[in-house]
This record gives sequence, C-alpha cells and structure tokens, in this order.
Amino acid sequence: MRHNKKRSRAKLHGLSNDLANILGEDSLEELTGLARLRRAWADIVGPMMATRTEPVQFEATEGGRCLWVAVDHSIMAQQIRFLRDDIRKACFKHAGIGKLTHIRTRMTPGAGIKPDAPKPTPKTLVFAQKRALALELAGIKDRRLRQAAFQARMAQLEYADNTRTE
Repeated sequence: MRHNKKRSRAKLHGLSNDLANILGEDSLEELTGLARLRRAWADIVGPMMATRTEPVQFEATEGGRCLWVAVDHSIMAQQIRFLRDDIRKACFKHAGIGKLTHIRTRMTPGAGIKPDAPKPTPKTLVFAQKRALALELAGIKDRRLRQAAFQARMAQLEYADNTRTE
C-alpha cells in the first residue's frame, strides 16, 4: 500500500492587510489613492500636461485634503490652477479620491510622468553580413566560444542603429 504524501497548499492572502498593519490604514489608503491617480493622470489633465506635471502627495488640511502637484514650469502651474475644479472631479471619478479641498503646485525640475520608451526592434541582417562576421570569427578554435561571439556580435549589429536617440 502506497501513501500519497501531498504537500498542503499554502494559505495565500493579500498583502494589503499586512501593509495596513505596518503603514497604518490611512497611509496605505493614501498611497493606493496616489498610485491610482498617477495611472489616470494622463486621462485627467491630458497627455501633454501629464509629461510636464505629476501628482506628488496628499496633505491633510482642515475639512479635507490638499493635493500637491509637481510642475516643471510656471505656465503648467497656472494651467493646474485654471483646471483645479475639473481636476477635483476627475480625481474622484478616475481614482476615487474625495474631499480634495485644495490643489497646490510646486516647481520641480524634470517633473512629469514620462511615457515608457518603446522597445527597440532589431533590424534584419542579410546573409552577406552574417557570412562576413563568420569569417572574422573563424580564427577562434573553441566552437562554443565562436558561437557565443557570433551571437553577441549579431545582436550588436541588429540593435546598433536603434539605440541612438535624436
């Protein structure tokens, strides 16, 4: 008779309870609200302003909260002031953040949520380039080392022009 010994399944639970115990319930709520707001920021203020501004922190005030927005230019600070009522409504709609009584700005060089850089795409090498590369590496006696050098040099050639930014 064979006993089938199975390992008991782990009891998985979310991290939010543990983080709430460490940080405190209010701090965790503030951090998650700020994260949701940062994700929706481009939808709230538009893509151009999102690259020049970003929500930084919440501050408790009398009767509500103040949202601090980092801006990289005084014109962006002025735009945030003009749009403050729309931003308050959108913060509640997109991120569930209520009781925003003030929206203040702070000058921060380089502020803004930059879009992710696109992944570089390799260019295809023609057979003549591969053959010339193989001839260059023909002097390496060890087969595995020659193959590794060939693959590395091919990757350099494939991505050579795609790494430059203009």
